[in-house]
Amino acid sequence: MALGTIGMLASGAALMAATAHDGAATPPRAGGTIAIISPDAADPDDAFDRRAREAATARLGDRGFTILDDRDHAAYVAEVITSRSNVGTSVTRARRDAPAVLGSGVNIPLASGKSSFVAMQRTTIEIRIRKRGSPAVLWHGSAVTVRPGEPSVAKAELLASELSQAALSSYPVVTDTAISIP
Repeated sequence: MALGTIGMLASGAALMAATAHDGAATPPRAGGTIAIISPDAADPDDAFDRRAREAATARLGDRGFTILDDRDHAAYVAEVITSRSNVGTSVTRARRDAPAVLGSGVNIPLASGKSSFVAMQRTTIEIRIRKRGSPAVLWHGSAVTVRPGEPSVAKAELLASELSQAALSSYPVVTDTAISIP
């Protein structure tokens, strides 16, 4: 009988260990509380980082999470990491002037046939979800795009939204590579 009890205890301990391990690797269920943060080394005044956090907040809210401003009271913490780098140049056709209205007609400029070089920029957003107080990443996703030049304010907001949506598109499945968007 003692041997049977020891066997049951050992199998129970193995079951508890397996459950604890599986629970640690399982992404959080939608509907929990989550705080969205930037990495400690991030520039707090960077406008694109702020837009990326706002976009990730909206997308995680769409997924059913309750967003909390206080990371010490949220069950989970989502770290939003952005990176931008120039990756070369591209050739584009130059336009002469902006469209103009002249009296009762409209002047629409056509391409002049001249080309100009435009800097290409790679932008990446990565989202990592951790249980509050734990260094272990439960889920991560990232998205990347390469587009011409530094985006305007409106285009930066759209870009942050598109990248956040793409990064979270596979949730709760973890993808090993960044999702590329045009």
